[in-house]
Amino acid sequence: MASCVVVTAIICVLLTTVATIVAFATPNWMKFRGNVDISASLCKCSVCDCGLWMNCAGNYAVDSASLDNCRTFFANDNLIEKDLPDWYKAVQGLMSCAVACALISLFIGLFSLCCSCKCCNPHQAAGAFINLTFLLLAAGICVFGAKAHMDERAQVMADANSKDPLFSWSFWCAVGATGMSLISSVLYFCVGRADDYSC
Repeated sequence: MASCVVVTAIICVLLTTVATIVAFATPNWMKFRGNVDISASLCKCSVCDCGLWMNCAGNYAVDSASLDNCRTFFANDNLIEKDLPDWYKAVQGLMSCAVACALISLFIGLFSLCCSCKCCNPHQAAGAFINLTFLLLAAGICVFGAKAHMDERAQVMADANSKDPLFSWSFWCAVGATGMSLISSVLYFCVGRADDYSC
């Protein structure tokens, strides 16, 4: 029977995986609020929500963009994707790898619940993948946060006198996933140290 720490670790991995997938898939990493040259804009829009893979245009009257007005970066012969800076493509790659590692860790963790092997320790493998997930997520949000602030003047809080872009909720979801993956890796480290599998 699985210990309480193992079950807690698997629940934390599950939360990490869900938060990582949500951050990866949703178009809300940055909110552009106007006063932007569309041709020079990061996501080729002036008033929109911009994610890793698509943007969703809005209007000045509505606070949030509509999902009806979304377009992927790969539309029109990769029009937007071609013009994205290298750091943005690096974040796309880091987040893609983080999703894969989180899913692998979750599958190994769930498998360990029904594994009765006395010679193996699947918790170490799950811990290694969730630790890798933490590193990938941390690198991704650090690169995105630093470069979006330096290049696009992205802000954390809205300033009444400014139309600078804001970090939106998908970015903060990725930050939460990073924290949860760190907690998960610490729990798996404790499980791996506590378990003594002998053949």
